[in-house]
Amino acid sequence: MTEGKARYGPHVSAQEVSSAAASALFLGYSAPMPGTGSRYSDGTLAHETRLLGVPAVAVAVSGAADRPVGESVLEAVLGSLSIAGHADLRMAGYLAPLARAALLGAHLGKVLAGLSHGDIRFFVRALAAVDSGRSGEPRAPAYSSWARSGALAGALDFALGAGRDATLRDAMRFAAAGNPGDPLAREYAKDFEVTQGLAHPALFNALARVEATRPALVQTYLEVLAEVPDLDVAGRAGRKEAEEVSRMAHGVLKSGGVYSRRGLQTIANLDGLLRSDPRLEPSATEPSIVAAAFLLTLENGPGYLSGRVRPAQQR
Repeated sequence: MTEGKARYGPHVSAQEVSSAAASALFLGYSAPMPGTGSRYSDGTLAHETRLLGVPAVAVAVSGAADRPVGESVLEAVLGSLSIAGHADLRMAGYLAPLARAALLGAHLGKVLAGLSHGDIRFFVRALAAVDSGRSGEPRAPAYSSWARSGALAGALDFALGAGRDATLRDAMRFAAAGNPGDPLAREYAKDFEVTQGLAHPALFNALARVEATRPALVQTYLEVLAEVPDLDVAGRAGRKEAEEVSRMAHGVLKSGGVYSRRGLQTIANLDGLLRSDPRLEPSATEPSIVAAAFLLTLENGPGYLSGRVRPAQQR
């Protein structure tokens, strides 16, 4: 299937959405994107812990046609916490509106424009759950600082007290305008500009060229990172450092990326550099890649990604 001829529409089933979400999450979490956790190397969280929460997210977003976006996010968070003691709220936040649009056969912009004041309440509850964790004890700073101390939390709290005319979209626009803005809020405010306008075509092209899921995901990650400075890096280390990480990703692409032996070596070098300083982990970039993988799976069928999985070479 060629790009742009989406197979989903009003007749996309909940099972298709669930399968697409599970495939995108399992494969995205496992791909060795430089500086992030993967099945090859844990970050600050065990790889298996991330995977344990995938079924709960997949189930939650598969029911997105019948509930508000915020409620789907909250269900994904609570389900993940109950199983794994960890929840990837940001990833659930990316997938929920995309899933709702696909299930309803609606334009994504219409779904985002329909976000309500009630969605704010669900998001606030989800953020609180991520912070408290399953046991009621505070989560590690690496997983809660962006949620409760960042632009998104402040924007949600402000919008919640601004009256019922304030919507989740309003809060996201406010959070996106921060310095740095929140990456999830940026996507909600700009109709998933990075996911749909950059990551989606990049992944489509990479899959057409390399015909293997793992390197295609890594190549897409590098292309997005080279084009869009990571907002989490900007928040931890500053804008200049984020731009330097983007320049390094661009250098890797110039060396060949996943398509050449030299490129693969520079990818390994970049991974080592980013891991040497936790502030430089490009954690805001990964969700757009996974969301693009989700969209491509919906458009092309469940085997589009899973049928391209290849064994890793021995290290």
